[in-house]
Amino acid sequence: MSTAARHPRLEEVAAQYRAPLLRFFQRRVGPGEDADDLVQDVFSRLAAQDLAAIANIQGYVFQVAANVLRDKARRASVRSIVTLAPEGFDVEDEAGFSPERILQSREALQIMIAAIYELPETVRIVFSHYHFDGVAQVEIARRMGLSLSTVEKHMAKANSHLLYRLRKVR
Repeated sequence: MSTAARHPRLEEVAAQYRAPLLRFFQRRVGPGEDADDLVQDVFSRLAAQDLAAIANIQGYVFQVAANVLRDKARRASVRSIVTLAPEGFDVEDEAGFSPERILQSREALQIMIAAIYELPETVRIVFSHYHFDGVAQVEIARRMGLSLSTVEKHMAKANSHLLYRLRKVR
């Protein structure tokens, strides 16, 4: 049975919301990122739902789109944390470290990752955009619809929490 036969409303929703979703994603992701893939992700998530039972389809579609962006940011931040190495540091240099130092570094990294996920979601996203994606605080404020002051407060909260968690370990 085809997707259209199982979800007759999906084609209608796709036709109506494809262009608005594309604009939604293009405003929120970088130029090198493919907004079409994000739109497709929204529709694949919608295909798993009973769209006929949803009263406010527009609100639901854009809530799914916001979730797709959050999931994308979450995956990107984890990838960035795990693969981030200080400039000038080669993985091969690790061979010169003692097993204790390697273990301590790995434990510190795990604590850092856990501490990041302890942050409230908005604070975590602001922190991730700034530190891992290199986005300026003014641009983060614009993208997320927050004031610059709020973004600055979120950064201070994130930095304070991470410093507290890392100091607690030592």
